[in-house]
Order: sequence, then C-alpha cells, then structure tokens
Amino acid sequence: MAVRTEEAGMRFWWVACAALLCLTGCNRKEVEQEIGYKGKARVNPWLAAERFIEKSGSEIKAVISWTEPTYDESVWMMPAGVLDNDRFVSSMEDWAEDGGHLILMVERATASVSDWSDTQYEIEISNELQSLLERADITLETSGGASAEEIDFLGTIFRVDAASAAVVSSGENDGGVFVSEEFGEGRITVITDSRIFRNRWIDQHDHAALLAALIDAGGGATGTVGIMRGAELSFWKLLAEHLSPLLIGLLVWLVIWLWQNMSRFGPVEQESAVAASRGYDHHLEAIGHFHWKLDHAAALIAPLREHVLDAGQRVLSHSGSGAGERFQFLAERTGLPLERVARALSDEIPPDANSLALVTADLQQLQQSLQVTSKP
Repeated sequence: MAVRTEEAGMRFWWVACAALLCLTGCNRKEVEQEIGYKGKARVNPWLAAERFIEKSGSEIKAVISWTEPTYDESVWMMPAGVLDNDRFVSSMEDWAEDGGHLILMVERATASVSDWSDTQYEIEISNELQSLLERADITLETSGGASAEEIDFLGTIFRVDAASAAVVSSGENDGGVFVSEEFGEGRITVITDSRIFRNRWIDQHDHAALLAALIDAGGGATGTVGIMRGAELSFWKLLAEHLSPLLIGLLVWLVIWLWQNMSRFGPVEQESAVAASRGYDHHLEAIGHFHWKLDHAAALIAPLREHVLDAGQRVLSHSGSGAGERFQFLAERTGLPLERVARALSDEIPPDANSLALVTADLQQLQQSLQVTSKP
C-alpha cells in the first residue's frame, strides 16, 4: 500500500512539471536581430543591385577602384569621391558627352561604410568634379541636409526613403537628394543618399524600380553597366594584391641560397680529364718554388755556371788569349754587356726572381755561344 502511494506522488510531480513547461512555452517570444551580412555581401554593398541588373538582362562590370570607361559601356555607377583628379573627371566627361549615363553617389557610397552604423562620414567633393557638375548645370553642396519620400524621374514618381547631409539641385528643381540632367548626348545623375541602392535597402519602397529606370535611361539594355565600389586604399588591401609576387621572390631567393650553401648530390659539371702537360707544369712550378725557398735557386745556377766557365776556358786556350781577358772575350762573343757577363759568372746569389730570370737567360746565351764557337 505504501509503494502505491509513493508511485502516485511521483506521477503527480511529473504532471505538474509538464504543465509548468507548457505554460512557460506559451509565453515564449521570438526576437529577430540583424547581425550583418556574410560572404560577398560583407565587402560588396552593391551585390544585390548587380544581381538585380543581371536578371534584367544587362551585363555587369563590377570593379573596386578607378577604371577607364569604354564606349561599349552605357551606364557607370560610382562614388563621387572617386573623381578626385583632372584625368578621371576628363575621361568621364568625354564618355558622358558621347552618350554615357554617369550616376554619382555622394554619401555612404563606398564599400567600407557599414550599413548598420550611424556614424556620419565627412563628404569630400573635388574641385574638378564641382567644375564638371557646374558645366552640367548641377549644384552640389556638402552641407545643409535634405530628405525625400518621392523622386520624380522623367515624369515617373518613385517612393523612396532617402536623407543626406548633402544637397543637390539644378536649374529646374530645388535642393534635394536627386538630380538628373542631360549632358551632351548622355546624362549625369547625382544621388546624395546612396543607401537606397545598397544591399540592405534596395528591396524597400521603389528603390529597385528607380534603379531600373536609371539603367534604362542610359541604354543599359544595349550596353554594359559598370559599378565601382570605391574601396579606400589600405595596407591590408595592398598586401592582398601584392603579396603573391613578394612571396614568389622570397621563395626564389631561398632556393638560390639553399643551393649555394647546402651539400649537393651528384656532379654539378661534367668531369674532364686533366692534360698531362698541365701536371708536368705544376710539377716544375713546385720544384722551382722549393729551390727558391731553399737557397734562391743557387743549386740550380751553379752547374750551369761551371759548364759555361769550363767551355769558356777551352775556347780561350784554343784562341791563345789570357785568362784575364775571359769576361771581355765572352762579352764580345755573345754581344752582352761586360757587366752582365761578369754578374752571370760570379758567385753572387740573385736577390729576387727577376734577377734570377735575367742571370739564367744570360748563362743560357753564353752557353749557346760557346757551343757554336767550339764546333769544328
């Protein structure tokens, strides 16, 4: 009986816990919180606009930084801050006059701006771009502020949600967030609040419809639409663009260094046999070096001197000349100066290699002269 009572109590507590969980679950509330984009959308704020234009049948040319326009491109969307020098402005002006549609986005127009940040960025417009806008009868001011809920473009009203610190105006309308004027055979459009075409807002109101109308006004169906992100220059971007050549250069240098300093396996060059004359020359050179270090080659000169003196004595005895006239006789026979004959036949040790060579040459010449003279 006690066991059944305990089981009934456990069942009661299980039922009570289940009921409590059901009541708690009924009060649960789901909250959606935006955490930003992932993948390509994090670095490309115009990704949704690019895909929308592609589905409309136009070809897209998406670039990060300045790219020279070509005449097969009908529309160019870009941040106004990109046109910061005379060459860029002149290229875009010529292209627009020949029929291109230039869409300039002023505020929040670069890829580095976060769609979830309320930070106010300073608007910078170059003097060259201001001059171009003046020639197109457009006035752009970076202060004053303007907002709009509707935009009238070529007689069509588009609902928008746009607000900017900059103000743009032309001769036909007051200051606002949007102006589009014909320029030569083309058109120049200025949008101060470019958020309406960014990933987070393009699907709201009539933002996508306005973009499609701008593309059609520039003949986008028959030409390429260019979109420039206008990413700022940074160290990490430069490193990403130029790291590969740097690593390749370091790798080549490392391979060369290892090849020069590490042990090599196998012959580097084809083995060639040493000529016999080369070994003989080295042998003579080694003998001469040994004798020069020993006694300045006196042991080599002495036999040659004795041979010359003996041959000279025999020639003198046959000629009937006295021993005192030996040096003079030899000098006349060889044509050598008397001083060189006396030095060659003296017991003096040559002080250097040059003197040794000269004494040896003189002794050889004396020997040859005496051998010719002593022939029958």
